[in-house]
Parts: sequence; C-alpha cells; structure tokens
Amino acid sequence: MTIKSLTITLILCSTVSACSVMNEQECQTANWSALGYVDGSQGASANQFNERSSACSEYKVHANFTQYQASYQQGLITYCTESHGFFVGSTGNNYLGVCPQSTSALFLRGYHQGQQLFTLKNKVTQAEQALQNEQYDSEYQQQRLTKLKNSIIYDKLTARERQQKLEKIEEINQQPDLIIKQKAQLNRLKKELAKLELRD
Repeated sequence: MTIKSLTITLILCSTVSACSVMNEQECQTANWSALGYVDGSQGASANQFNERSSACSEYKVHANFTQYQASYQQGLITYCTESHGFFVGSTGNNYLGVCPQSTSALFLRGYHQGQQLFTLKNKVTQAEQALQNEQYDSEYQQQRLTKLKNSIIYDKLTARERQQKLEKIEEINQQPDLIIKQKAQLNRLKKELAKLELRD
C-alpha cells in the first residue's frame, strides 16, 4: 500500500480516526512506514498506532512500530507548519496537540488565526440567514396589513370587527423594523471578514 493510495483513502474518510480500524486485507498488505507518514501528515493522535495495531492483532498481524513511528514523525514535519495550522483552523478541524515543542508555537499561531476566520465566516452566514428570515417576515406582515386594510375598506364589518382590525394594524405597525439593524450588523461582519482575509 503506497503513500498516495493511503492519502486518497484517508481523504475519503470524514476523520482520520474513522479509518484507523483496519480490515484483514489492509493489515496483511500494510506498509507501516507509509501509514505512519500519512497519519503524521494528517495530524492524527499519537494513539493512532495503538488502534491500528489492536485491529491487526485480531488477524494475527504484527504492526511494526519502529517503521511507523519514524515516518509518523516525518509526517508531523509536514503537518506542523504555520500555514497548515491556519488551514486546520480555518476549516473548523480540531488540533490534537501532536506538534513537538519546536514547531507547536508556529502551528498554533496559524491555527488560532484560522479559527478566527472560521468563526467570523460562520457569523456572517448566520447574519445572512437572520436577515433573510426577517425579510420574509416583513413581507408576510405587509401582506397581512394589505388584507386588513382592504377588509376595512370593502367588507361589511360591525363596529367591533372594525375596531379589532384597526388594533391588529396598529400592532403590526408598532413591531420594530429589524431589517435595517440586521443589514448594518451584516455589513460590519463582512468588513471584519474582508480585513481578516486581507491580513492573512
């Protein structure tokens, strides 16, 4: 099993740990050096080897820790960079604390910046959805107002019915218009996002 094929396999998994339980064929053909490198480059936990080894022991296949660990450390060199830390944070993925002390500070600097970008993008998405919902609600309330006003003009209403409709109209008119406020909030968040993306 080559590094290329292993990388493709791991990309197809939702998380690295989801692929850690190996079947019999994978255990029989495992390239422990390649597995170690891929796990390291994916930022997998140091316990990943134990999970793989345990799975393969059920098929009486011995996992080669020496080969795995040496390549795992090489994989971490690829993973533990500032730019990759930014990528991990900006995509909302978790950091499992695998980087050695010599590279962890740079990785975490990029990771925290990426997290800020990820969080701000989520806020923009939520603000866009809130504005859209408020616009839908405003359109609905305007339709209600039109129907109430038409009813007062054209329907034969008792004095009590007319008063009730007037009260409903007043109630709708007194509802706060949140669209302007939410547009301002969305524009502010978009400006913050643009600044952050420009800085990174």
